[in-house]
Parts: sequence; structure tokens; C-alpha cells
Amino acid sequence: MNNKGLIFIPDISGFTRFVNDVEIDHSRHIIQELLEVIINSNQIGLEISEIEGDAILFYKYGDVPDLAAIYAQIEKMFCAFHKHLISYDHRRFCHCKACAGAVELTLKVITHYGEFTEYTVKNFSKLIGKDIIVAHQLLKNDIEQHEYWLVTDKLTKDDPGKKLAEKLNWKRSEKQTETGTIPFLYAQLGHLKNKISA
Repeated sequence: MNNKGLIFIPDISGFTRFVNDVEIDHSRHIIQELLEVIINSNQIGLEISEIEGDAILFYKYGDVPDLAAIYAQIEKMFCAFHKHLISYDHRRFCHCKACAGAVELTLKVITHYGEFTEYTVKNFSKLIGKDIIVAHQLLKNDIEQHEYWLVTDKLTKDDPGKKLAEKLNWKRSEKQTETGTIPFLYAQLGHLKNKISA
């Protein structure tokens, strides 16, 4: 069995502040809807390992996928996410902090390619492997804005700026961990909001 594949983590930024500062019932409902929007936007056959509060751990076994296909997937999820927030903001009747602040939530996506496998505890299937750890470590980084696509070097066969240069402005950075340095590229996604019709 091939144990290599894509690790794909969309993460709703602002979730912790959102849950700590607002009414729990309404915030739970809003986050649940947003996670369902992300899942329903899956068009490349990603499997769900688990939902981790404000993030979804998707994966797909196989060869290194085409970056353009991953970007198309991210664009679809990002636009669906913000379209839902805009729609929710326009139709809401409640003025609690959860409902009023929902439109400020943001989405980032971490993508990595590596080795991992599954194990089962009772009826729960989980992923395990050093590359799963790497992907989760990258959720915490020094990127200032919170709407971006992060791509590790293991996922890029060549410079992604060549293929997607006209759409994305790539920047290089790295994450220092106890086990070493993880180099990555990232590009902001905020411009995609211009594609969303009101």
C-alpha cells in the first residue's frame, strides 16, 4: 500500500477568540455550518481523517498532486466559505457578538506532501506519521495575515510561482521546530473575495 499522499488542512482563523468572547450556542452553529460548507466544496476526492475544532484534516493517498488542481480546490472552498459568511451576515436577525462577528472569521489552508498511515481505535480511524505532525506544526507560524495558502517544499516539484504567477504572489519562509527547519512558500488569498457575487 502507498503510504504517501497529500495532507490538506483548512483552518478557520479567529475561532478561538470567537468561541471565548461570544455566545456558545450561536458560535457553535456558525462554525458547524462553515465546516460543512468546506466539506461540501471538496471536488478532488479528499478524505476526512477528523474535524479538529476549527480545522479539518483532509488527506489523499497518491503521487504529488498538481498544484493548479490544489489551487482550484482552495479557491472553491475559500469562495464558498466567504459567500456563506456574507449571506449569513445579510440575513441574520440576531445581534449577539457571535452573529455580528462571524463575518470577520478567516480561512487559511496548509498543504503538505508526505508519508502517513492509518490506525484504528475502537470505531475511530486516525492518521499517524511525522508528516502529519509537520502539517500541524505549520498551523502556528509567523505569517501576519490569516487568509493564505501555505505549501511545503515537499509538495512543490518546481517553483509554483511559474505556474500560478499571474494569480498568486509567493513568499518564502520557514518554521523552526525541535526536529529542524520546515521551509515553505505561502500566498495570500484575500483577492479571491473579489470573485464572490453579493
